[in-house]
Amino acid sequence: MRWIDCRSRLAGLGLGLALIASGAAAQGPLSANDWLKGKSDAPASSSAWRPGDPVPPDAARLRPTRPPVRAQRGEIASTASAVPIGVSRLGAANSDGAGVISARQAGLPENFWDGTDLDTAVRLLRASPTLPALDQIARRVIEAQLPPPLIPSEDQVGAFFLARVDQLIADGALPSARVLLQGAGPNNAATFQRLFDLSLLLGGEREVCNRMNTAPGIATGPAARIFCLAQSGDWSGAATVFTGAGKLGLIEPHQAELLSHYLDDSTTDGSTPVLPHDPMTPLSFRLHEAIGQPLPTSELPLQYAWADLDERSGWKAQLEAAERLARAGVLPGASLGQFYSAQSPAASGGVWERAAAVQALDAALATGDPARIAPALILAFQRMEGAGLRDAFATMFADRLAPDTLPGDAGRLALWLRLWAGQTEVAKAPPEALDQALLALASGGQPAPLSPALGALAPIFAADLPPEPDPADGIALAPALYGALADADAGIQGDVTRAARGVQTLRQLGLIADARRIATQIALDPLMKGAIQ
Repeated sequence: MRWIDCRSRLAGLGLGLALIASGAAAQGPLSANDWLKGKSDAPASSSAWRPGDPVPPDAARLRPTRPPVRAQRGEIASTASAVPIGVSRLGAANSDGAGVISARQAGLPENFWDGTDLDTAVRLLRASPTLPALDQIARRVIEAQLPPPLIPSEDQVGAFFLARVDQLIADGALPSARVLLQGAGPNNAATFQRLFDLSLLLGGEREVCNRMNTAPGIATGPAARIFCLAQSGDWSGAATVFTGAGKLGLIEPHQAELLSHYLDDSTTDGSTPVLPHDPMTPLSFRLHEAIGQPLPTSELPLQYAWADLDERSGWKAQLEAAERLARAGVLPGASLGQFYSAQSPAASGGVWERAAAVQALDAALATGDPARIAPALILAFQRMEGAGLRDAFATMFADRLAPDTLPGDAGRLALWLRLWAGQTEVAKAPPEALDQALLALASGGQPAPLSPALGALAPIFAADLPPEPDPADGIALAPALYGALADADAGIQGDVTRAARGVQTLRQLGLIADARRIATQIALDPLMKGAIQ
């Protein structure tokens, strides 16, 4: 009986399937195309729902209640229609005004760039004063978070930011440029390319490559993409991109040659160097290193000296690169001192003599014996001054020198180094009248005009502080500041009259402490040049 029941049930199931099949064959399949072409009536019901249609009752019951959408501050949206969206370059709204220090830290007003057009502002950024205290002001302007000059058109948004980054790179201030880029966010190919280049010289390319591998479209060209794929271990992927880009002519010939050797080291012979291309790029520089043909940085632009600070470089190469960067004012004196003290000099002459002299002075200061400190100080200063490293040397040792404990010329030199570095506190007044005047100039007093420089600069600080210029009167602050920097820098060439005019303008612009230090360095410069005789 169970077998008969099963057989009858199967027969009924088969009959039902046959009826369904015959009905479907008679009607034909209903497709969306038939409906849209008008060959069939619209379906009686559909689960599709589009914005603007009434919400189906079952969905209305199941959909949770949501808070009202705010269209604008203080207003409640009356409909669920989409809010109009404006299109702008990602991150462009804030990049031109981005910075790593505040306007207050830079000593600048928020309206600093008011009244200055974009082209003029970019030209002003290229100023490179010789006097260290002036150069520090120019650097602060570039790094400051300030409302940018007027951007004339939408397609130039971000140009001022890139000009600031490029100037830092040209000056050799790569760490500052990288911090500025990271703070503003490399949201497009132009900013990311600069961050990629900096990572090749400063280190950290693995992190940048990881970002490129996750967002390949941000790369400006296939060469960087190939390098990063290889860095991540995807050599087959790098070879595939290299082959395809090469066939399409998307890689410059000199980089194609370097990449070919990089991806297949069997194609290069160490005895046959690949000639460097001019201009050099950070990627080409690193590829030369990767194929076993590193390039000396002494003949390359300043920014490449950072690559020699890596511990993979020899000590002499590190010292020469550190001195080059310190001379340009982009490597702190303390960092240069660490390189000097890393090892014992292996030879004599040049950088070895400077390293030995700095180490000897450091050892003498540790003893606290004036009889040892005095000759060591004079010798080290003479060697550092002769190499153009006065500012780094002063920064390195100023806070460790006690002028009142040292005899004769060593005591005077110690005082000058402290004043040059901006340190004005001394245990007791110096005996010489000229040194007393210099101390008064640096510390906020009224100096006696005992030298040509002091004679030109002293009257500036005798007068009351003038009111700051008002942009409402048509005075653009940025050109006024940069003009003052150029005037004050003339003091290095001996034009103290013009230098006094520049210092007076800086004082009027509110940079009072900077004006004092700049005036002090102008007055000290000829004295310290004569001290090496």
